[in-house]
Amino acid sequence: MIDLRAWQLAFLRQGRSDWETYQRIDDPAWPTCHRLHFLQMATEKLAKALLIAGDMPLDKITHTHAAFVKFMRVARKNHNLQKELGMTYSQIIAHFNRLLPIAREIEILAPTLAQVGPNPEYPWLDNTGQILVPVDYSFPRIKLLQSQPGTQLLRHIRYFFVAFEKLFL
Repeated sequence: MIDLRAWQLAFLRQGRSDWETYQRIDDPAWPTCHRLHFLQMATEKLAKALLIAGDMPLDKITHTHAAFVKFMRVARKNHNLQKELGMTYSQIIAHFNRLLPIAREIEILAPTLAQVGPNPEYPWLDNTGQILVPVDYSFPRIKLLQSQPGTQLLRHIRYFFVAFEKLFL
């Protein structure tokens, strides 16, 4: 029998490690691609830690990178989170809906979701056939992280890792 709790805690542990690495290298001295790579990996594993407790089969969860937006949609309906944030149901839904576009930008950094577009891990071809290298690319769309909703999302991610057991277990 599959021990889903063990899988859940394993994803959470690795996600926390990725998040800690992201925080340590969240400095302009580090290439943007490396910071975004660890942010994408941390949020994916955070999401998988929650989604494992749901009705999605484990093999489907472990074989997809499309998890963070699903996580945000599930988390916004969490009564513990609603209580912790001091929001009504409609307030938290509206709040998380404002954050979903930024969550999607983080999620599609995964190379398989980026397809032929920018990703922080592997070189890709642009529309003109030029090879672009992540370490040389500025990732302009991700400047959304510096916006008010972006900083709110990062604060939430930090809180989700700190209080995961309290909120979601």
